[in-house]
Amino acid sequence: MISLSILIPTYNWDCELLVRSLQSQCASLGIDYEIIVADDCSTDIDKRNSNKNTIENLENCLYIQLEENIGRAAIRNMLADRSSYSKLLFLDCDAMTKDDRFIKRYLDKSEEYDVVCGGLVHPDSQPYPCVELRYKYEKRADKKRLAKYRNKEPYSRFTPFSFLIDRTTFMSIRFPEDFTGYGYEDVMFGVMLKKKEVSIIHIDNPLIHIGIEENSIFLEKTRQSIHNLYNHRNDIGNDSKLLMQYNRLRKIHFTWIIHIIDKIFGKLIINNLQGNRPSLFLFSIYKLSIIHFLWR
Repeated sequence: MISLSILIPTYNWDCELLVRSLQSQCASLGIDYEIIVADDCSTDIDKRNSNKNTIENLENCLYIQLEENIGRAAIRNMLADRSSYSKLLFLDCDAMTKDDRFIKRYLDKSEEYDVVCGGLVHPDSQPYPCVELRYKYEKRADKKRLAKYRNKEPYSRFTPFSFLIDRTTFMSIRFPEDFTGYGYEDVMFGVMLKKKEVSIIHIDNPLIHIGIEENSIFLEKTRQSIHNLYNHRNDIGNDSKLLMQYNRLRKIHFTWIIHIIDKIFGKLIINNLQGNRPSLFLFSIYKLSIIHFLWR
């Protein structure tokens, strides 16, 4: 009999609907399960209280309130430490299930592979105002998120948004806590899975990602993530497409063009990316300019 720990870190998000859906599915399957939600010191007190009041009263559910923000990697490791069962299902909080077979699809593959990645998709229409950049970026990426594409590069396409992992395997790797702020701890986790030759499969079992940030917040998160990429570039290497692109420019001594574009058009690029018709080409230039000035 499979036993499952569902682990959900949350920050400024009300995840009641997600937790209720997961609880209902687990109960109907008759498995041993627990759902642990850990709040990483949210600043939104209303959402903190809503999660606490709901989750504490649900069967087989545990709510943990942290009084200090410990970050994306550390909170996932802490959740694993608090877990009780042999299979760990990590999920991001800002999501919803597509149907009532989400858990079943994971369990069907859980004995064949150490890691099972379900993937994610985004709503058919933009859910909020002022999120044009992230929504446009993610919708383009959705086209390559089918399992048949992800399985061509199973380790570099790993994402912690939704994945099942054997508990023993996770404890032997864990998320790298020296990644501060936002970004690339997931890529590094994929690198470590590859080094340990952990068996992994991607399946078409996506969560719907609904927590899409406003343009300015997404740009700041992008900046943070590229700082992480630069600081850990020797470990990540070719598992980052951005790093590969920049290294190609360096080899042909063409990075000067990034410098000139940023100097002349930098403010216009930012204005475009924060507007209602952002260019994904300019977003690529923006990311290259950040890593370029870190490298100098």
